[in-house]
Amino acid sequence: MALVCWAVGVQVNELLGAVGMGLLAVSFLGDLPRLSLGALRAWWPLWLFTGWALLAPTLAGNPPSGSGTARVLDWAALPLISLAAAGLSARQWRILGWAAFGTLGLSCAVAGLQHLGAWPRLEAFDALAWTRTSFARVYEPIPDTGRFMGGGLLFHRLKFSHVSGLVTVALVVASRRGGPRAWLASLGTFAFVAVWLFPHARMGAVAMTVAVGATWVFTSGSPRRDLLAAVALGVSAALLVAVVPSLRARFSNSLSDRGNGQRRQLLAAGVDAVRTYPVAGTGLGRFRPSLFGGPDQAQEVREHPGKSHNQLLSLAAETGIPGVLLFVGMLAWLAWMARGRPLGALTHGGLLAFLALSVVHDPLFHVPYSLGLVLLLGLGLAERVEANVPSAAGATA
Repeated sequence: MALVCWAVGVQVNELLGAVGMGLLAVSFLGDLPRLSLGALRAWWPLWLFTGWALLAPTLAGNPPSGSGTARVLDWAALPLISLAAAGLSARQWRILGWAAFGTLGLSCAVAGLQHLGAWPRLEAFDALAWTRTSFARVYEPIPDTGRFMGGGLLFHRLKFSHVSGLVTVALVVASRRGGPRAWLASLGTFAFVAVWLFPHARMGAVAMTVAVGATWVFTSGSPRRDLLAAVALGVSAALLVAVVPSLRARFSNSLSDRGNGQRRQLLAAGVDAVRTYPVAGTGLGRFRPSLFGGPDQAQEVREHPGKSHNQLLSLAAETGIPGVLLFVGMLAWLAWMARGRPLGALTHGGLLAFLALSVVHDPLFHVPYSLGLVLLLGLGLAERVEANVPSAAGATA
C-alpha cells in the first residue's frame, strides 16, 4: 500500500506522496531491532551527504529550513525502498505497475484537455483551495496559439513533465521485463508525445528523451540495434519541434533572458553565494538569489524563492563545496551499486533524467519530483525481485 500511495502521489499531490513515504517508514518499525549496524554502514555515502547537508550549515550558524530538511531526508528513504522492493511478490509488482502507469496515462490525458482549453474555469476549483494546489498554472497561454501549458494532475507544467519523464523510464523497464508490450508501448508513445506537446516544458521533454533512449539501450539484448531505435526517438523529438511552431518558438528563445527566466542572473547569484559561503553554505532552503549578485538584478530574480537554475550550483550554495562533492559522490555510488541488480536500469535511467534536468533546472526544489526520483532510484537498488520475504516490507504494496 505504501509504495502504491507513493507512486500515485508523486503524480497527483505531494501530500499523498509524503503519506506513502510515511507509511513505508512505519511498516519497518517492527523490523528495526533486526536491522544490523553493518547493514546501515553499507549506505555510508548516503549518510555522509545527508549528515553534512544537515549538520555543517547548522554548526556554521545557518540551520536548514523545514522544506530543506525534508528534501534531504527524502534520500534517507532509499534503504527502506530497496528492502521493500526486494520483498514484493509478482502480484504486488503488478499492482504497483498498474497504479503508477495508470496514473501516468490519466495525468497525460488531463494535460491534453488543459492544453486544448477543454477544461473547467478556474473558479470551479475554489472548493479545493485547501489543498494548496497551483490550479491557476494550467491557464498559462501559449502565445499566438489559443492553447495552454497543461500541467496534468499536478497542475504544474514543470512538475508534470519532470515526474512523467521518470515514470516513462519505469515503463520502458517494465516492458523489457515481460509486461504487456502492446499496452505499454501505446502508453509510452502517448506519454512521450504528451510530455513534449502539452506542457511546452523544454528541458523536461529533452531529459525524458535522453533517459528513455538510454534506458532502452541499457535493457537491450542487442544494444547496437536498439541504439538505432534510441537515435530514432531523438530524431522524432526533433521533428516535433520542427513541425510545431509554438515548440519551435519556445526553443528558439531559450537563450534570451526573457525566454529562459533570467537564468544568467540566477546563476550569477548562485556563484556569489558559493563564494560567500564556500564551506558550509547558506543552509538547506536558505539560499535566496535576492541576497546575492549585483544591484542590477531583474525584479523576477529578486522575487525568486531560491534556485539558481542549476541543481548542483544550488546545492553548493546551500551546503558548500564539500556538500555538493559528497552529493555527486553519492550519486556515482548509487549508479555503481545498481550494476547487475534486476531493476538497476531504473536507477541508471533516473539518474540520467535527473542530471540532464539539473543542467538548467533545480528539479529537487519540487517535492513531487524529489519524492519520485528517490522512489525510482530505490526500486532500482532492490537486490532481488519477486522474492517472498516474510517481513513488514512484504506488506507495503
